[in-house]
Amino acid sequence: MAEQNEQQTSTDRMHAEVSRIFAEIARMNAEQNKMNAEQNKLNKESLKITCETFWYPVGIATGFYAAVGTVIVVVQKLFS
Repeated sequence: MAEQNEQQTSTDRMHAEVSRIFAEIARMNAEQNKMNAEQNKLNKESLKITCETFWYPVGIATGFYAAVGTVIVVVQKLFS
């Protein structure tokens, strides 16, 4: 009987240890998912900044060329 109780206790300890390990794995998976979500957010933000650093100068250059073209047209009309 004592041997059976000892075996039951050992089995209960193993089940508790396995449950603890599964809980730890679940916690680590949750942390990994959280970190992946944060990384995706950073990647989107990085892409947004990269696009802005390209398109803002393009917009400024376009505006500059339009302004210069307008000035040239006005000057030609005044002197012709």
